[in-house]
Amino acid sequence: MIHLSPEQLAAMDRYQRMNLVNSLSGYKQPFLVGSLDGRNRYNLGLFNSLVHIGAHPARMGFFIRPLTVPRHTYHNMLERKVFTINLVREDMLDAAHQTSADYPWGVSEFSATGLTAWFSEKHPAPYVAESVLRIGMELEEDHRLACNGNILVVGRVVELFLPEDSLQPAGHVDIMGQQTVGVIGLDTYFRANLLGVKPYARPT
Repeated sequence: MIHLSPEQLAAMDRYQRMNLVNSLSGYKQPFLVGSLDGRNRYNLGLFNSLVHIGAHPARMGFFIRPLTVPRHTYHNMLERKVFTINLVREDMLDAAHQTSADYPWGVSEFSATGLTAWFSEKHPAPYVAESVLRIGMELEEDHRLACNGNILVVGRVVELFLPEDSLQPAGHVDIMGQQTVGVIGLDTYFRANLLGVKPYARPT
């Protein structure tokens, strides 16, 4: 068993520490956030911190790193108040991962990676055509954490696109059946296997 103190963590190589701590939260879902600025320039960013906020109305949130450098996705959301969430399929993984590169402001990650911008009739922010589960969002709140400057973005779901065969009778979405991928840390991707669906737990 390895035992690490805060002092030992602080003394580690920066990238080794970053990978270690990012891996501690375990399996996550990578997703692409589509946004646009006031000049209708499209941006696409890769994130892995999607969280459920509420079901009625449907709300979701995710974290953005501190504003030590320009965060194009965050600035676009503040300006236009809309964005999209697009789950990553296995066949689009290379392009999705490449969107995490530090492209200059004004360079569209759609064009740089070959992913396709798709638009619905009711939502101005760009979706990713290659994604099979797409969520249209409106920005509701953003909260900067005092401890480290990270920003929690909270949005309301305004529309949802998913394959007909993915919606189960009880309301579950068959995420794994759509060949979506999972991620551990920042760069370790995997396929998930279903172990089962458990009944609602009650005292015995």
